[in-house]
Amino acid sequence: MTLTNVKGNTWVADGPQLIGIYAVNDKECVILDPGSGKLQADLDETIRSAGWTPVGVICTHMHYDHHEGTKYFREKYGALSCLPQLEADIVRSEQSLKNHLFNFTMGLIRTYPRLQALVGPVDRVIEFGETEIDFCGATFGIVRTPGHSPDHICIVTPDNVCFAGDTLMTEEVLKDSMVPFVYDMTDDLTSKELMKTLACDAYIFCHKGLVYGSIAHLAQANIDRIRTQLAAITALVDKPMTYSDFYGAVVTAMDLPVGHPHRAQHLERYIRPYLEYLVDTGAIELIDINGAPAVQPVGWSHE
Repeated sequence: MTLTNVKGNTWVADGPQLIGIYAVNDKECVILDPGSGKLQADLDETIRSAGWTPVGVICTHMHYDHHEGTKYFREKYGALSCLPQLEADIVRSEQSLKNHLFNFTMGLIRTYPRLQALVGPVDRVIEFGETEIDFCGATFGIVRTPGHSPDHICIVTPDNVCFAGDTLMTEEVLKDSMVPFVYDMTDDLTSKELMKTLACDAYIFCHKGLVYGSIAHLAQANIDRIRTQLAAITALVDKPMTYSDFYGAVVTAMDLPVGHPHRAQHLERYIRPYLEYLVDTGAIELIDINGAPAVQPVGWSHE
């Protein structure tokens, strides 16, 4: 990985995604979103080459491509872990993780190494209402940006650099995105609007980019992308269809890659929040077909 200074003591390790690093002093650092397990050997070498020992890990949320690496640095260096309240609640046990990953079997939760790596203790929980935390010798600002996940946060380093996790995608990533993942669409759109109001000197986006100055235009581009996808998905509901038929229509229309049952489970979790938002906003109607949950166009009648 390439280590790049953003401002002051705030750095990024640039690899398949951007990983934040805040140098607490000449010998110690805090990692922001260490990424997936496959990145850890390279990240570890990058940090050690800079002369730092990781003493803490803060994650914007608990998704595996952000939080999976926490276990590695906790076990190797004794680094303290830190997550926002609801994200910490999800990873406390196999049962709580299963509750979040509603369509994954309990057997998969208990045997899939990537999911097992998410489960573990959290040393510092960022409670509701906290706007800053003291962690491992530094004070970090906290901006609550739920939507992509239940309790996603942005982390503002003492250098006024915002580590924004997955709140927004840069234009380069956005243009190739198929169905941007959200957990709750209403919260996600609200958080993207909130990003327009921040006044940080720089913004680090995990997937993938570093932006100095205003990001209002970028936030609006992300909002526009979501709304375009919502309109396209609404148009697919041209007759009554079960949830399964709806998922199939979206996968086919958008040419989403499947190829494996586990991938299909992931895609269901990607698509369902769009369906739920369209139902909640009255864009489509919730019905049942022979007892199965289903949707139809508003006011649809078969003539």
